[in-house]
Amino acid sequence: MQKRSVLRRAWPLLILLGLALPATDCAKNPVTGKRQLALISEAQEIAIGEQSHPEVLAEFGELDDPELQSFLSRQGQELARGSHRPDLPWTFTVVDSPVVNAFALPGGYIYLTRQILAHMNSEAEVAGVLGHEIAHVTARHSVTQISRAQLGGLGLGLGSVFSPEFRNWSQLAEIGAGVLFLKYSRDAERQADELGVEYMFQQGYDPRELSDFFAVFEFMREESGGALPNWLSSHPAPPDRREATLEQARQLLASAPGRTLVEGREDHLRRVDGLIFGENPREGFVQDSWFLHPDLRFRLAVPPGWRVQNSRSSVVFGEPNGGAAIQLTLSPRGVPAEQRARELASQPGVSLQQSRQDRINGNPALLGLYQVQSASGSLAALAAWIDFRGNLYQLLALAPAQQYSSFSRELEATVRSFDELRDRRALEVQPDRVDLYRTREGETLESVAARFGGERFGARELMVLNRVDPDRRLAAGTLLKVVRPGRP
Repeated sequence: MQKRSVLRRAWPLLILLGLALPATDCAKNPVTGKRQLALISEAQEIAIGEQSHPEVLAEFGELDDPELQSFLSRQGQELARGSHRPDLPWTFTVVDSPVVNAFALPGGYIYLTRQILAHMNSEAEVAGVLGHEIAHVTARHSVTQISRAQLGGLGLGLGSVFSPEFRNWSQLAEIGAGVLFLKYSRDAERQADELGVEYMFQQGYDPRELSDFFAVFEFMREESGGALPNWLSSHPAPPDRREATLEQARQLLASAPGRTLVEGREDHLRRVDGLIFGENPREGFVQDSWFLHPDLRFRLAVPPGWRVQNSRSSVVFGEPNGGAAIQLTLSPRGVPAEQRARELASQPGVSLQQSRQDRINGNPALLGLYQVQSASGSLAALAAWIDFRGNLYQLLALAPAQQYSSFSRELEATVRSFDELRDRRALEVQPDRVDLYRTREGETLESVAARFGGERFGARELMVLNRVDPDRRLAAGTLLKVVRPGRP
């Protein structure tokens, strides 16, 4: 959560596509020229991206690094101009997320996280991943998935994408996270890999670099005990992708012997020098059963055993069995608590049972008890608006109506725990950052890790970050990424 990140609706508003289209429709795929299931037009595809883009930025945050943003935009536009759909309104953004990820919205909106950029080692690797995401758009993979969902009668709730923590209580639970995290088929992922290699080679980047980057995914698989993150679960296995893209790269190189290709290793490393690595504790972290937010200077008790999900727009506590949840957001500036309470009560299916003015740890507060009728049943919700340091904070504590009494004491105690953060050590915490280091004669990754990594960033982590054999002696002057620990 940050001051500029506001969840604009008190309750997740489901914005259904509701496209009045025939039951079946086909169009020519821009890449293959073959007939493709497509129940939305290109104009509608672009509109989905335009509507969703501000919500993505509100949820993840746009990285405050003009130089890196400018480079990504230039490189992305260059690749897009050589793609099968050069005339789309392409937009490329680095989002401030600690997850190794890249994704695309329909209509030409492409996103890379700061964490995936930190794990990349060259401009060519960036080009390969951008090319892969561009390919999902040019081949209209999301359009096919949306169309299949519509034919299945599911619909897509764009609003629910940005409050996934409440999916269990929405009518869209069965479709997962909606349009933002649509899972593509393995064939679609293979096609995106092939097109990504093609696009990067066309623009003069070494196509072998993309296959090298798949080593990061192999490490993630090993660290997770063989499981991949959800966004990778539909992709072909990393070793298969690595071999397939490398073979394609070899064929392309054989077709153009002597061609000069860009790798851009040191230029990329200098761009990510100083980049925040991993979670940014300034935006909230859990310590000793408290959620602490140094930038906004508040703290909130976490119920024992509950899960915590923190993002730019909200922080959510979830009961382990899914029986209850608490969401904290910032309300829009200048809108009084009474108005927010009325707006919540005016949402379809929501009714206000009672409300009262109060004070929570000395801060003016308005509390209301609401009844909510959802597609999956009746909910009870305790809502609180707390005026603190010039901001209005909104807390929603929810549980199924029949079970609310068993959670009510815990929910109210959590709401009433909202207080000022005064711990100086927590207020001064700083994030870890990427740092650059030139090796000395005879050094190995093991010795570099011993010098910089400490317990958290050993040789194995630095191996993944730099893709260097931890036992090999490094040539003097080799430029490596290390992680400079922040202030704990």
